[in-house]
Amino acid sequence: MVVKESISRDLLRLLVWFPLRWLIVILPVRLGIAALRAMGDMHYALSRGNRAQFLENLARIKGRDNKDSSYVREYFRNHYIDRLLIFIFPKFGAKEVRRFIEIEGIEHLNNALERGKGVILVHGHFGPVHLPLVSLARLGYRMKQIGLPSDEGLSWVGRNVAFRLRMKYEAKIPAEIIKADSFLRGAFKWLNGNGIIMITGDGTGTENRVGRHGAIDFFGQKVMFPLGPAILAEKTGAELLPMFIVPGEKKLYKIIIEEPLTSGCIGAEKDRDITGKFVMSLENRISQYPGYMHFLDRFTSGGMNIDQKASDN
Repeated sequence: MVVKESISRDLLRLLVWFPLRWLIVILPVRLGIAALRAMGDMHYALSRGNRAQFLENLARIKGRDNKDSSYVREYFRNHYIDRLLIFIFPKFGAKEVRRFIEIEGIEHLNNALERGKGVILVHGHFGPVHLPLVSLARLGYRMKQIGLPSDEGLSWVGRNVAFRLRMKYEAKIPAEIIKADSFLRGAFKWLNGNGIIMITGDGTGTENRVGRHGAIDFFGQKVMFPLGPAILAEKTGAELLPMFIVPGEKKLYKIIIEEPLTSGCIGAEKDRDITGKFVMSLENRISQYPGYMHFLDRFTSGGMNIDQKASDN
């Protein structure tokens, strides 16, 4: 969610990172997540102008009724859960994963690991993005992530309070984060040892565009998507599997791991074809759960630049 830097935003950051953080840390997991949802509900209630714009943006997603505000409410809820679930991760162990998370398609991951060449799980900025990383790591899978933490564009409070503390919490996640703009020797070595790497297939979430990109149709608009996940899979021989986090049917959330993307893609446009298949999967999930799309606020008539700077609480 893109929000302009302001004094009121800095005051909100201080509120979130001090009294509210301390409260969420001591609450049981389910109540902590409920508190984050309540923060989204409060923001939704106070953001009449944003709600109208988001409803307009929602209408650009195929088959969506622009009068259904429940998706916009879910968007606000998901924003706070995605950004602040790191408060809960330190106590989110294997027991909590089994209690709150469903996993569909784990056989695709296990079959890919049997090949012995590593696995790349490609996902979008969709739902609570770090939750699959933490969940799979807690269940014993050898996980790392390629990402690009950034404090660009933030105020002094944003950099020295929110971003600094966020990095401390992310360091507690049981998986190393490899910087996307660095030399990826560590990623190649990890995959060569049959490890698993998570990587976003819709950009880093910052203004910096890292690596090769291609323009691909996304809900009727041309959007620049990174070809890096497909290129990394081709260079290492690792399997490339799409992965999504959606609302659970019996538990809070469901992790869905789909079949490999690489089958049937050959020729000079292989990287673009593989990326296009991922984008189709992403479109399908967004059509089902548009409130989980992080970039709903940018899906405007002027076109969507998916790698613009994401907001930071």
